[in-house]
Amino acid sequence: MNQNHTTKTKAVRSKRMAWLLRKAGFPILSVEPDRSKPEYNVYIFEKVPGFQEAFDKIIEEAAQKN
Repeated sequence: MNQNHTTKTKAVRSKRMAWLLRKAGFPILSVEPDRSKPEYNVYIFEKVPGFQEAFDKIIEEAAQKN
């Protein structure tokens, strides 16, 4: 990943979470192999203003469905 060191990023393991974040307007910076499970991918997002709130909201909505 070729970025400057001031860019904060978040690695998302869930394909569904990545899809929902992308649908909410947050572009995927890159897709990389998961270091602990190389057969899976992680989706790298930039932590821009509003990202964490959208991330938390998706988790909260998923928890309410269970």
